[in-house]
Amino acid sequence: MMHMTKNIITAAAATMILSMGFVSCAWDPSEHDADPVAETMDLEVSSDSISLDENDLTATVLTFKWTPAHSVSEDFIVSYTTKLDVVGNNFGSKTALITTEDAGVYERSYTSEQLNNWANQRWSLPVNKEFSLEFRVVAQYAGGKTFEMPEVRTATVKVHPIKVDIFAADNMYIDGTASAERIELEKTIENNNVYAWHGNLSAGELQIPVLFEGQSYYLVPKDGSSALHDGIVSDVTMKEAPTSWNIPSSGQYRIVINMADKNICIYSSTTDMKPRSVTFRPNGDMTKSEITMEVSDLYAYGGGTGWGVKTLGLKASQADPQILIYDASEHNGAKISGSMKFCVSRSFTIDGVSYNQNNSYCFTCPLTAEGGSQNISLEIGKTGELHGGAERNVRNSYYTIPSSDYLIFNLREETILAKNKE
Repeated sequence: MMHMTKNIITAAAATMILSMGFVSCAWDPSEHDADPVAETMDLEVSSDSISLDENDLTATVLTFKWTPAHSVSEDFIVSYTTKLDVVGNNFGSKTALITTEDAGVYERSYTSEQLNNWANQRWSLPVNKEFSLEFRVVAQYAGGKTFEMPEVRTATVKVHPIKVDIFAADNMYIDGTASAERIELEKTIENNNVYAWHGNLSAGELQIPVLFEGQSYYLVPKDGSSALHDGIVSDVTMKEAPTSWNIPSSGQYRIVINMADKNICIYSSTTDMKPRSVTFRPNGDMTKSEITMEVSDLYAYGGGTGWGVKTLGLKASQADPQILIYDASEHNGAKISGSMKFCVSRSFTIDGVSYNQNNSYCFTCPLTAEGGSQNISLEIGKTGELHGGAERNVRNSYYTIPSSDYLIFNLREETILAKNKE
C-alpha cells in the first residue's frame, strides 16, 4: 500500500513539473518585440489664431514648420506629405489640399488670398464666420526591407475671415415686439432689388431678420440708432446681431428696402406716399369744369380690347401706391396685348353731364415731336414712356402692348413695362 502511494505522488509531481515547463515556455512579447521607434518630428505653427488681411492679400499669414522624422538606413527614402483642410472634413479627397513636399523642404506657408479663396470656393464656408483649419504632415518611409511606421503630426488654427459687406437675402422678415408675428417681406414685382411691406405695426421694437445661404443676419440702421426716421430714406447694413427700430405708436406702416442702394424707408400713415391723382377737364375742353380723380385702377380701351372697355383690376405695389401692376396669374392667366390706351375712368359726371372713357384722362404713348397723336409698340422687357392727358391727341394715341406675365404702370415716374416672370 505504501509503495503504491509513493508511485502516485511521484506521478503527480511529474505532471506538475511538466505543466510548469509549459508555462515557462509561453511567448512573452516584451522579450521578443522590437523596441518602439523614437520619433523625432515636431510641428510648429506660426500662430494658433490668425486674421486674414484684405489689405495685404499676398503676404504670408500662416506658416507651419516641422523637423525631420527619425533617421533610418540608406535603403529607405523619406517623403513628407502635407494636408490642409477645415476641421471636421477629415481631410477628404474633395476638400483637403494635399502636397508632396520637395526633398529638404520642412515648411509650408499660406497667404490671406489663398485661404480666403479656398474658404469661399473649395470649402464653401459661410461668409463672415470664423472657422478652424487642420494641418497635417506625414513622414513616410519607402524602399527598405522592413516596414517603418510613418510619423504624423497635426495642428489646428482658428481663422478670422475677411469681413464681407453682405447685402443679399434668400428670405427677409419683419419681427420684434412691434409685429404680432414674423412676417416675410417679399421682393417687389417691379424691382428685384426692392423688398416691401404695408400693414399694421404696434408700438414696440421692429427687427428685420435676413436669411442668406443658411446663415442668419439682421438688417440694421447704419448709424446704430434705434430712432425711427419717419418717411426719410436711411442707410442700413447687415450684421449678425440685431439693432431694433423703435416704432413709437400703433398704426399702419410701409417698409421699403432697397438692397442695391443699401437703404430703408419706413413710413407711418402720416408720411406715407399717396396714390396718384389727376385733375382734368373732359376732352381737355377748357370750357368744362375740372374734376380730380385718384387713380387706383385703369381701364383699357382700343383694338386690343375689341373697342370695349376692360377693367384691368390692377394691384398697387407694396413699395409705392403709384405703381400699379397687372399680374396675369391673378386673372386666370389672361394676358393683355394689342393696341390700347389706359383711361382713369370708364364713366363720370360733371355739372350733371355724363362722360365715358373717351372723354377721360388717359395714359398712353408719347405724342409726336409736333404734339400729334401716334401709335407706338412697347417692347417686352424694355421700359417705355407713359404720357398722360385728356386732350384729343393724347386720347387718340395708342400703345401696342406685347403679351406678357406682368404689365407695370409706374405713375410716379410715368413709365410702363411689360415683362415675364424670371
